[in-house]
Amino acid sequence: MCAMGSRWYVAMGLFLVAGQTLLAQETQKATPPFPQFKAHVVGRLPGGYKVAAVDVDRDGKPDIIGLATTPSCLAWYKNPTWERHILTSGAKEFIDLAPFDIDGDERIDIAIADAFGMSRTNAGGLVHWLQCPSDPTQEWAIHTIGAEPTAHRLRWADLDGAGRKELIVAPIMGRDAKAPLWDVGVKLAFYRIPETRATETWKPILIDDRLTVLHGLCVVDWDKDGRDDILTASFEGVYLFQSRGPADRLSWNKTQLGSGAQASPAQRGASEIGVGRLGRDGRRFLAAIEPWHGDKVVVYTPASEPEALWQRTVIDTTFKEGHALLCADLDGDGQDEIVAGYRGPGASLCIYGCRDVLGNRWERIALDEGDMAASGLDVADLNGDGRLDLISVGTATANIKWYENLGSGR
Repeated sequence: MCAMGSRWYVAMGLFLVAGQTLLAQETQKATPPFPQFKAHVVGRLPGGYKVAAVDVDRDGKPDIIGLATTPSCLAWYKNPTWERHILTSGAKEFIDLAPFDIDGDERIDIAIADAFGMSRTNAGGLVHWLQCPSDPTQEWAIHTIGAEPTAHRLRWADLDGAGRKELIVAPIMGRDAKAPLWDVGVKLAFYRIPETRATETWKPILIDDRLTVLHGLCVVDWDKDGRDDILTASFEGVYLFQSRGPADRLSWNKTQLGSGAQASPAQRGASEIGVGRLGRDGRRFLAAIEPWHGDKVVVYTPASEPEALWQRTVIDTTFKEGHALLCADLDGDGQDEIVAGYRGPGASLCIYGCRDVLGNRWERIALDEGDMAASGLDVADLNGDGRLDLISVGTATANIKWYENLGSGR
């Protein structure tokens, strides 16, 4: 009996050790080594605010466009030498850009928001488009789209499913709104490209006028119906706008998904918004920075009840003026990571990888600490190696960098 008992305990011990080893192996498989990144300097850009990766000169390699607010600057940097070329001297006080082939000549043009002043809520807010010349190193012609005071965010989207993109324009403040509450709704609108796009003033079409301090804008085909939908981050939290009806009579369904941070009346809601996928079944999650220019990185996952607000999970509370955010699959495992950064003291850019199946537990991975006051972000394969690289622009650090994705095997 004693010998049998001893053998039983030994067998059970071996079984438990084997089980723990197998569990450790499965855990290791579930969380493989994360890619390493190498930082490269693109150039200096004092007052840097926005950045975009797009093939400007049509050589098959994504170039980088950088935008600065003060002093005003809009330039593109040629990949891979990063030689700088000024785009225009015909505008100033830039605040956003949205690349797209507007005139259909297979060259990338750029919509820009300029003449921006956050407290100038009854003037300025110009929206132009820059026409790419045959030689993109020369100055680009500038054309008028429209104007709305404090026009702040621009995105291209196919809102009616017709195969043509429209330009979404989101002011940050409502007309005549005043600090500290800014309690006047903004005119969220879109513009269709007119036939005589270089000479005709484009006509705005209203989407909504109830949100206040609308800072974040994200485009996604939420329900896979062939129409792009709009996610917004504002003082009121996170909202989804979905169009319905024919192109000439669009109506909008407006659904609140997240409440945002609501502790302070003068700095509340959400500031940035992005959407990603988790797990093998591609479950959707939302990522946000909260409140406005806030200190928190937040993840939203669907609630158990269809009509309820999404579950809110705070994954970081250390940001100082959070201002940059996107979601992308950086390690090629089919699941998105969150990239987020802040432009205040400390100037950090971080990656967050999900470490559970529900989207509640996230690991923070430092990407750049102290030398990137991140205000804008983009993602692209800059060196053609099949891996997504990151591009960021820093305001106080006055720089543009790209972060080469080295993969996890080096």
